[in-house]
Amino acid sequence: MRWTVLPGGVACLAAAGFLAACAGSVGGASERRVAMAPISFNEISGWASDRHAEALVAFRRSCPKLTSRPETRIATDGGTKTVAPAEWTRICDAAGAVRSGDDRAARLFFEGNFRPLIVQAPGKFTGYFEPDMRGSRAPSRLFTVPVYRRPSDLTAKPYYTRAEIEQGALKGQGLEIAWVQDPVSLFEVQVQGSGRVHLAEGGTLTLGFDGSNNRPYTAIGNVLIEMSVLSKGNATWPAIRDWLKRNPQQARDVMRKNERYIFFRDTRTASVTGAEGVPLTAQRSLAVDTSLTPYGTPIWIDTVRPVARKPGATEPYRRLTIAQDTGAAIVGPARGDVFFGSGPQAADWAGRMNSEGRAIVLVPNKN
Repeated sequence: MRWTVLPGGVACLAAAGFLAACAGSVGGASERRVAMAPISFNEISGWASDRHAEALVAFRRSCPKLTSRPETRIATDGGTKTVAPAEWTRICDAAGAVRSGDDRAARLFFEGNFRPLIVQAPGKFTGYFEPDMRGSRAPSRLFTVPVYRRPSDLTAKPYYTRAEIEQGALKGQGLEIAWVQDPVSLFEVQVQGSGRVHLAEGGTLTLGFDGSNNRPYTAIGNVLIEMSVLSKGNATWPAIRDWLKRNPQQARDVMRKNERYIFFRDTRTASVTGAEGVPLTAQRSLAVDTSLTPYGTPIWIDTVRPVARKPGATEPYRRLTIAQDTGAAIVGPARGDVFFGSGPQAADWAGRMNSEGRAIVLVPNKN
């Protein structure tokens, strides 16, 4: 997961037990050199059997951004490649001509318009998801925890800390979007950077990232490890959340160790939007280091994910994803954070995923 910095983006923290902060950078590849080597599509394990039509849906969502922004710079085996908007237009027109749901045609599209480069660095893959909360548009004895929108006096300078905000620093300013029941759930939504509030009045409020208090992030997984409450091996988010809910008084102080506080806006949409500004696709959208890999880049990931309801068990996880989000903990050419979607299964996968693997970047193959 990642903390992002764009309005409408998703904020996130690395899923592996909230052990690292996630906050974003934006843009294309810099002059940083990346060790990459050519590989053929036939050498990519699992490539031929992937559902490429799903990845194509995600890629098409990036096309309006790719074709309208200035030229893209992407790290390659030869340094940095510049891709002009006209080239993206050609590629996106070809993507638009592929029949929906046709996996073979989608695979041929990617093979015909990109060349694969395997990153010569160890990969690390985590996950994030969209949490749900119960709440109301008005405070009550049940719903007492405010969800704040971005204050008008927020600048790039450090703002009130989490503790100061929770103790009432913003009270009375009319910044409350909603009130929720559970402070731990709100903390989780702040870490993930987006979420849904199922309103007591009926309907759903979709929250999107709208800035932070510019305070440093402290991973509470590390705090609990230092307290000898959890060991590093089992400091997954499900274990952290369970401890926080069983120890509400201590939980408040532990969560306040993380001074970073996230503000939200009502996105008035049904879908989660990443930092690229496009809707995210479950298990096909990836948060990346955008100083090396620009938004819209197809990336093959070869890793493992947790097996549902089997602690400690993993299964191969190989698929084509599209770079559509970012985060401060997402650093390096083979670092990715998979968006798993919403619901209990997505939460379980995201909360336990912390896997090694490899990344293969697909670079446009025309000059």
